[in-house]
Amino acid sequence: MSKIALVTGATSGIGRATAVALAKQGYRIIATGRRKERLEELQQELEGTTTVLPLLFDVRNKEAVQFAIASLPAEWQQIDVLVNNAGNAHGLAPIQEGSLED
Repeated sequence: MSKIALVTGATSGIGRATAVALAKQGYRIIATGRRKERLEELQQELEGTTTVLPLLFDVRNKEAVQFAIASLPAEWQQIDVLVNNAGNAHGLAPIQEGSLED
């Protein structure tokens, strides 16, 4: 079975480009984002290349994130790569000192 990549913020920009690039490398993609229609577009675009599991939530909502991850089907739970692209904690602190809340 192919490896799994979870990409947050996969509905646009770097997150979307990363999901597409990883799909082309053979990864199955868990794509997360706030915009349902864009997740559906990505899923359709990658049809035939890989399997995409879209998850609709906002990473700022900690409970929604935890629920989505806890609800993953068994065949999607062994995540090999996490690209945590979503969110906006620019300039608050260096990554090693950063707060999960940010």
